[in-house]
Amino acid sequence: MIYLDNAATSCPKPGSIYRTMDEFLRTKGGNPGRGSHSMAVAARETIEETRMLVAKLVNAVEMNRVIFTLNCTDLLNIGLKGLLKPGDHY
Repeated sequence: MIYLDNAATSCPKPGSIYRTMDEFLRTKGGNPGRGSHSMAVAARETIEETRMLVAKLVNAVEMNRVIFTLNCTDLLNIGLKGLLKPGDHY
């Protein structure tokens, strides 16, 4: 597992982060996978492009092995629940 979340906790962020997020939210801020309108499609395409770039960065075997979660706690819960068997306690 590789955790890439420095930008979520570092402050202040570089100006390029603010500019990129502002542009994204204004032009692609739809809910990916929840509609066929242009902003939802653009958001989904951006996520898939990012998934591909991250997969290349970490030499992932498959692009679909790269997942994005809400935060580290969410990621750890998903991973642990994938390891637990029926009857295990958590």
